[in-house]
Amino acid sequence: MTSSVVRRATPRPHFHEPHLIRRADAAHHVWGDAEGGYVTDRVISSSDQLHVLEFELPPGGRFGHTASNPTLFAADVAYLCVAGTLCLADPESGEVALVPEGSGVYFGRDTWHHGFAVGPHTARVVEFMSPPPVLGTASTYGRTRPLLAETCYADERWRGRWPQALTEQRSGRRLVPLGTDDGLLAFRDASPAHLVWTLLDTPLLTVVRGEVQPGTVDAFAVQQKETVLRVVAGELWVDVRDPAATDAAYTVGCLQPGDACFVPAGHELRTLVRADRPASYLQGSARVPDGWQP
Repeated sequence: MTSSVVRRATPRPHFHEPHLIRRADAAHHVWGDAEGGYVTDRVISSSDQLHVLEFELPPGGRFGHTASNPTLFAADVAYLCVAGTLCLADPESGEVALVPEGSGVYFGRDTWHHGFAVGPHTARVVEFMSPPPVLGTASTYGRTRPLLAETCYADERWRGRWPQALTEQRSGRRLVPLGTDDGLLAFRDASPAHLVWTLLDTPLLTVVRGEVQPGTVDAFAVQQKETVLRVVAGELWVDVRDPAATDAAYTVGCLQPGDACFVPAGHELRTLVRADRPASYLQGSARVPDGWQP
């Protein structure tokens, strides 16, 4: 694939203190080209630790790789579908994963990926990525690698061996499904009023899904890594404080679906639900090792 279009630089909103990000106020971005397809992004936060955004593909929309947009990263990436259905493909191996609303997919370093919106609805996807693009892990990295010349959307490695090769395929797949069915479930405090599913936990990136019941007031908990919480459903209060500062050093807000909260490492976070229905959220946390290089 070839393209003469110069890729626009992605906005990188970077916060040093706790910050509430309303969906409408996220940094807006359009990338892509006529050959590979166009994607709209709402960039929530993009620091030297963690990159978080929401992207959209309209019905029938897609993104692929071109010379200006090589979809090959030197990072751990989680895509969590919050509306519609995403179909993600590895065009190098032919591996394909269907990601309906409420589920996700993980892929690691050096995985080519193409995305498609399947069905009549817009696919909306929350992306967590670490190490982040500011460290040269996204298109900057992709342009240092040979451009994939041929694409494949059928994994021929298992032809004639299915379903006998199911265990082998699952152990070797590069597009790994993420969901609560396979998530590691725990209580946030001492009761099931706040359930937390660990969907992904690697040395570089942790992603959880939480569900908070009406009337819940959490205990404050220190966030050891930089963290971004993004509300999926319901109404969620967040209360963030710096334990090393005065009592006045706190950030509090009531988040609606699509809103997010940035929490620096070392700050304390608790959530509350005042409404008469549960609230759910996605949360990504990351800490890049000192001196890390792509």
